[in-house]
Amino acid sequence: MGFEDREYFQQNSAYTSWGADTPSTKRLLIITVVVFFAQSLLTRESADLQLIAKFHSTIISYVDQWFMLDAPAALSGQVWRILTYGFCHDRQAAITLVFNMVMLWFIGGRLERMYGSREFMLYYLAATIFAGLLFVGIGATTPLAGANPAVMAIFALYAFHFPREEILFFFLIPVQIFVLLMIYVGLDIYSVLQAMQGGAPWPYAAITAAHVSGAGFAFLYKHYDWHLDGIWRGVTGWRKWLRRRAVSSQLRVFEPAPVAEELESKVDAILAKIHEHGSESLTEAERATLEKASQRERSKRNI
Repeated sequence: MGFEDREYFQQNSAYTSWGADTPSTKRLLIITVVVFFAQSLLTRESADLQLIAKFHSTIISYVDQWFMLDAPAALSGQVWRILTYGFCHDRQAAITLVFNMVMLWFIGGRLERMYGSREFMLYYLAATIFAGLLFVGIGATTPLAGANPAVMAIFALYAFHFPREEILFFFLIPVQIFVLLMIYVGLDIYSVLQAMQGGAPWPYAAITAAHVSGAGFAFLYKHYDWHLDGIWRGVTGWRKWLRRRAVSSQLRVFEPAPVAEELESKVDAILAKIHEHGSESLTEAERATLEKASQRERSKRNI
């Protein structure tokens, strides 16, 4: 059964505008393409040997310099790189961008229809961060760029859902999607093992390890049935509660000690009157005094 034969795809295939039912996929694709053009246009020529060695070119992109994942820079405090690298690509390999965006559109769009727009967006970003943390953790020295880890994550997650679905490998050979996933993962793992044994350059293997980690993230997500939207709501709800507490504590009105003592003495007199003559004997002013004292006690308990 092909992608377009699935019932959920047929139900959502007739939409009025491009990407109307997959807004997260659409936004991710547009942002990534815009960033690629910014990488290509915002450049300068440099004679800095360190930059030339790092980016393998004398033409340095400002976007590459500030948003690719450079492990030492990320460890020194530029933590945004752990996410932003996923929207950058090698300017000399536009075919990688095309391949990633095609995969994002066709497979990511289907996952978004299955999981919902917010959950899919959080999944894509979390997979990017997961791979970025791994890349930094293994001490890589070559900058990392590309949506490959996140695209691998969506490809793997789709394969876990529909392992027997067939796609055309190289547009010619029908292969079950799970078999193709195992081929990709196997080749990546082989490259990493070769590097560990000295048979391949480690910088390349570190990048490969980051790519294959997307499949690992997909496995964890599916196996443990994570719900990132629920986690996000819990975190944002906790932050809102903390902010409300902070604001309420800043706006709290403190009564001077003499005023508080006067209120307490009035309350004592009113309580004594109730004991002797009953609550029916209270005047409106005395009832208002009791209400004021009650509100003051509730405010103290909420501190």
